[in-house]
Amino acid sequence: MSDETTLLAKGTYYFEDAQFPLTIKRVRYADSDKSSHPQNLTEVRHQHDFSELAIIARGRSMHWLGGLELPIAAGDVFMLQAQQDHYFFDIDDLEIINVMYEPRRLPLPESQLQQMPGYSALFLLEPRFRKQHKFSSRLSLNRSDLAVAERIARDMEREVEQQAEGYQAAVYSKLIELIVFLSRCYNQRQSPNGEALLRVAKVIARMEQNYADDWKMEDFCGIAHLSRSHLIRTFKKATGQAPFDYLTDLRLQKAMTLLREPELTVSEIAFEVGFNDSNYFTRQFRKRQNTTPLAYRKKHR
Repeated sequence: MSDETTLLAKGTYYFEDAQFPLTIKRVRYADSDKSSHPQNLTEVRHQHDFSELAIIARGRSMHWLGGLELPIAAGDVFMLQAQQDHYFFDIDDLEIINVMYEPRRLPLPESQLQQMPGYSALFLLEPRFRKQHKFSSRLSLNRSDLAVAERIARDMEREVEQQAEGYQAAVYSKLIELIVFLSRCYNQRQSPNGEALLRVAKVIARMEQNYADDWKMEDFCGIAHLSRSHLIRTFKKATGQAPFDYLTDLRLQKAMTLLREPELTVSEIAFEVGFNDSNYFTRQFRKRQNTTPLAYRKKHR
């Protein structure tokens, strides 16, 4: 195949309902028999304008991803972000379950999900560390857990195929069930690289749960069981930010939600989300949002 040609797989080709950007597709390669969904690009270099959760249900192959050649096998689970070039080759009895969705248009309960370290590790951090770890931090399910994931996937497929009344809600609830199950599985990983991601994810989970607390760097180090320098280095590689910059953005995100409601003053909101100085809160808000909290409130109330 050409290394220069990359096709764009658009969500409009795959989603049954343009207003509901979530679906599930399965591709099978069994001996000479091949069954797949329309617009299947498994063996063609392509990228998506949506996210894809890939579950390898059977077989093995090689996966070309952004210049890396990665071996995959039954039980492997990994996220493919939008605009990532990839394709599969050297395929042997392969079966892939692809859960396709657009996170920006699908209202996932991120605050609740990120309270699970396994969620942050698998869905947010592992794709960023993939090249560095050479895919060793991916999730690999045992046969028992793979059977559970397949059962949830079959329920989703049945709803998408039948499209009975309320099927969107049913598929959405099954997606949340699948995400929670896989996140819990990742939380039980024992590999060194997976453990490194989980340490950072545990810090993020505690931040999500207690963002208004008076955090110290020593607290984060204790949660992660890492030295100060190691934590800062690992956290920044995983998230692109130092721990306290991440915490500040999280607090401001919570503040923006509160600013849309009239019950609290700007100063009260500052203290509510963990800022001990309302002036510092305003400076940080202006720096990141290019406006003041009061102006934001007036615009979005």
